Amino acid sequence: MDLSRAALQAAADGNLRLLKKAAKQVDLPGVKDAGGQNLLHVASAKGRLDICRFLIEDTSPGLDVNSRSPKGHTPVLLAATEGHLPVLSYLLDRGGDPATPGASRRCMKQRFMVSFSFIDLSSSSSSARHCDNVRLLLSKGVPLEPLANMWTPLHFAVSKGQHQALSILLDHGADPNRSNHNLCSPLMAACASRNMEIIKLLVQAGADVNFTTPYGQTPLMDTISLCLPDIAELKELGADPNYPGKEALDDSLANIVTFLLEAGADPNVPNEHGKIPIMLAAAWGPRKLVEILFSWTKPIPSLPDWNVDAIIRTMKLKAKNEISVELEEYQRSWKSKGKEAFGKGDYLAATYFYGLRNEIVQGY
Repeated sequence: MDLSRAALQAAADGNLRLLKKAAKQVDLPGVKDAGGQNLLHVASAKGRLDICRFLIEDTSPGLDVNSRSPKGHTPVLLAATEGHLPVLSYLLDRGGDPATPGASRRCMKQRFMVSFSFIDLSSSSSSARHCDNVRLLLSKGVPLEPLANMWTPLHFAVSKGQHQALSILLDHGADPNRSNHNLCSPLMAACASRNMEIIKLLVQAGADVNFTTPYGQTPLMDTISLCLPDIAELKELGADPNYPGKEALDDSLANIVTFLLEAGADPNVPNEHGKIPIMLAAAWGPRKLVEILFSWTKPIPSLPDWNVDAIIRTMKLKAKNEISVELEEYQRSWKSKGKEAFGKGDYLAATYFYGLRNEIVQGY
């Protein structure tokens, strides 16, 4: 094994004795792995505190605590994403900057959210480590706003089901109503994941239960939309609203709908197709949802027989009669918009449009 490889292995393994020996014969600051990472990057990613201290304080010249790899990774980012709190704390104390010198504020936000997106939920200890990292990064002033094409830290916490991290972010002033491109609020993301604990946390923190996107989507509408089949299912089932398995939906949707209504969600807000939640629930959801929504919904003039049975009967017939090839045209349109957004790096918008592609039946 050559000396550079030996130094890299020593940094990864935490073998300080071997690294000091290699330092007598090789220029440690110049050692890089196949991906262009230096020894400090390697040690930070592995959580080797003694190695990091030696490379920064005892090597001449000391390795730059804010050095960036070809991929833009810094020691701070690597320590944060891997959950190594002692190393992260040390690097920050030595001048490590989540934005790195000369980097933009956008870079700082990206560093924080990338580290947050790497939270490993396989064990409670790992989750706790990352929560500590979140606290530490927040104490250093890492901002909570979204990137132009990424979610906010709150969105990441919701997507990971991390109620502890969510509480930390909210306690540090994260806005529960901040969305990107006005497409998806953290509460909408929580409803889509059916996580009642997180939904309650967000609402208690002031999340707007009536947040509405330009397409008429609300947290309540998004929850009801979880009942909807996609185009492929409809074609296989002959466009029949009475698709099998619908009634087997667990109680989570009913519980979420009830909670949102009691928290002030307006069931009379229509989407861009003029449909309100009870109409979608009657056409595609279980009867239980219609019964819950009925007492909260204003009578619809076009439905003179205002009772649960009549609403379900009318909406199922209407849905079956109106589903046509136009659905596929809508689907292609949303897919095209999603592809365009993805090509521009606008991944949140792309996710939203691709989601609409599979939920387009809600307009029928």
